[in-house]
Amino acid sequence: MTMPNQSPPIPGPQLDNVDHLTVRVFQAMGRLMHLHRLAMQKMVTERGVQPPEMIALSLLRVNNGATQSELGGVLHLSPPRVSTILSSLEESGAVVRRPDEADRRLTRVFLTAEGRRREEEHRAILSDFVEGTIGALSEADRRELERLLGELAERTQEVLDDGSTEESGGGVPAG
Repeated sequence: MTMPNQSPPIPGPQLDNVDHLTVRVFQAMGRLMHLHRLAMQKMVTERGVQPPEMIALSLLRVNNGATQSELGGVLHLSPPRVSTILSSLEESGAVVRRPDEADRRLTRVFLTAEGRRREEEHRAILSDFVEGTIGALSEADRRELERLLGELAERTQEVLDDGSTEESGGGVPAG
């Protein structure tokens, strides 16, 4: 039974030749990713902004004057979707678009004072979320989690790089 404000359990895939603990860890990660996405969406949409807009403002804070295509590459979004996001931000006064002075074919995007204010507000929201979740763990647990996630990220990168999912020693179900 789920409690109010809790996400129902997500059934995990049936994995053959994988030990039960590994399956439970995989399912826990899936649940965490799902809840993280829901929490982030809730936090930003309650403030009338969409997650891609928040990310675009954050990117512009450190890359003010980026081109639309550069933003699209980082956001992994199509040019029409990036244009829609920027149009919304422009209409709300958060950004301005200007042609590149050296290459008029390029359009550069700049934060306005309103855009900087909104980005700072979004950053504060994210800080509160991170502090209330990860920051609530003990320092020792955070260090161990950082170490474990780092190892898992490295292994995942190796799988992406070479396509290999075979584990040395093989994953055999625990009896």
